[in-house]
Order: sequence, then structure tokens, then C-alpha cells
Amino acid sequence: MTIIRNASPRMALASKMRRAENAAGNLYVDASCIDCDTCRWMAPETYGRAGTKSVVYQQPSSVAQKALALAAVVACPTGSIRTETNEPAMRSAVDSFPLPIDAARLPNVYHLGYHCRHSFGATPYLLRTPAANVMIDAPRFSGRLARQLDAIGGVDHMLLTHMDDVGDMNRWKERYPGMNRVMHAADVRTAEQWPYIDMTTVETQLDGDGPWALDGVAGVTIVGTPGHSRGSLSFLADAAVCGGGEGAVFTGDHFCFSGRLGRLDGMARYGWDVATQAESIAKLADLDFLWVLPGHGRRARFGSAAERAAAMRKAASEFAADPLGQRAPGYVAPETEAARQRAW
Repeated sequence: MTIIRNASPRMALASKMRRAENAAGNLYVDASCIDCDTCRWMAPETYGRAGTKSVVYQQPSSVAQKALALAAVVACPTGSIRTETNEPAMRSAVDSFPLPIDAARLPNVYHLGYHCRHSFGATPYLLRTPAANVMIDAPRFSGRLARQLDAIGGVDHMLLTHMDDVGDMNRWKERYPGMNRVMHAADVRTAEQWPYIDMTTVETQLDGDGPWALDGVAGVTIVGTPGHSRGSLSFLADAAVCGGGEGAVFTGDHFCFSGRLGRLDGMARYGWDVATQAESIAKLADLDFLWVLPGHGRRARFGSAAERAAAMRKAASEFAADPLGQRAPGYVAPETEAARQRAW
């Protein structure tokens, strides 16, 4: 295998060319897109997929649509979404993070944006509790985002779901030296091991099956959910700490709604052990939450505890029997996804 360490200027320029599949207009996706799906779930009325990359399938037609579309520009881990001419609303988009997930139902939970290429665009979150600010997985380091976080008290804990999504955690540690990072010891890697990020200095390295409490933060439980990796963790935030009467579980790459398959799923193509992961999905069924907030894949919200329990058990069974989704419903189009999100 040949590894190209430095792309030539000609190759770099070609990667920034506008893809022909984009709808006519100012906003477009270039050829450097890594198909991480971030823009498509953030602004499904603007972004879609053509081939193995994202495109603008229709230009935003309202102020609200433009705000989401430009927020996706900021979140894109590879800087692959661009404009033909200067966009005055971009400054507001840059300053929009941390962005509330749902101001009414999850007022203490935020999307941090600034997805990191080293995590293949995994979604980072912020949970603001009375006792501490808690970051879930590591965003791309940004001085602008750091200043926004400084204004609300900085970051006290960083919870890392698994080794794939640690990203720029060490740069955030430099910014917040007192921050306590938490991950499972089974996933700790050295700088010489894939993904070539030193994790050996993580302050709290958990061992065993859990569950564990987060020191000093009531309402947050750390749940062992191995399968995607040996040390995959999920973080349960109860309704009280989320602030709006509904709890949430942050699942990393363990569990999500798959737009590709059209079902609740564990993304077996990228996992370690399907049987173990299916058991871990079933393990979540009786925990108290309505929201699934993943690192990769789409969010999901259940209408009731009974719906959650039934859906999680069904998902675990389907994943165990058909991990690659050969019998799954199939691709969810952007228009359908937009309608589903509005229905929340």
C-alpha cells in the first residue's frame, strides 16, 4: 500500500473544486468531503448525498434553513462546504455554538459543532449541570469555541465514549488543565497505536463492567456498552440534569439511528464484536431516557418509556440477526429526515 503523506498543490486544489452534483447557488460541497454525514443530519433540507459524498441538493430558502446550513459549514470536519461569494450570515453561524439540541426538552444539552477530522466527524456535546460543565467526546480544537466555553465557566469533565472519538482531547486538556478526562482502560492507546493519539495520560481510566458514577456530578451515570470497541461507554444523563423532563444517553458509536439503513443500528461495519454489542444495546432498554445522542449516525427520540424499551429490544434483536442491515428498510432521503426531525 502506498501512503501519500503530502498531497501536491494540484491535488489539493482539485479537492476544493465544486462538485457538479450541487444545486446551483452560492453554497456548495467540494470534493474533499469524507462522507461523515454531519451536514446531512444537521440541515437535511439543504444537504443530501450523491455517490459517496455530500452535496447541496437545494439551496436554503428561509432564514432558519440558512442558519442551519451555515452552522453545518462550521461543524464540517474537513472544511468541505464553501460559498462562491462572501456570506454575511456566516459570523452568526460561527458564534452559534454551543447550539442547543432542543431548548424546551433538553435545555442543558448542547451540540458543540467543530467536528474533528481525527474522529471522522464524530459529534461532540456539552452537558451543563449545576455542579460542572461536561464535554462528551472531543470537538476540533478552536480558540473561538474555547472562548464561548470560557464565558460559561470552561470545561470540568471530558467523557470519552471510546478510542475512535478522542480527537483533539489533548489540545483541550492544554486549554483546561484542571479538566478530568474519563474513558475505559480497555480503549487506552499510545501515540504509536491506531488512531495514533496518546491516551495514556487520561486522568480517570475505568476498569470492569460498571456502571460508574461521575464524581461530583449528580444525575450522570457511566454505562459499559462494549461491542463497537472493547471499552465503549455510554453516558446516561437523567431528566433532572438535562433540565427539561426528558433524559438522554450519549452513545458514541455504540448505537444510533442509521440514515443509510433506515433503522436503529449499531454500525456493525466498523465494530469489534456484534454479539457483545447486541447485548449492550439490549442493556440500555430499561434505563431512563428518551433521547439517543450518538457520535456517528442520527439522533433518535422515543415518545415514551414503553416505546423506548420495546424499540431497544427490537433493535438489539435485529442487529444480532442482521448486523449489516441486509433486511433493513433502507436509505432515508433528506426530505424524509427533515420531516422526521420536525415531528420531534
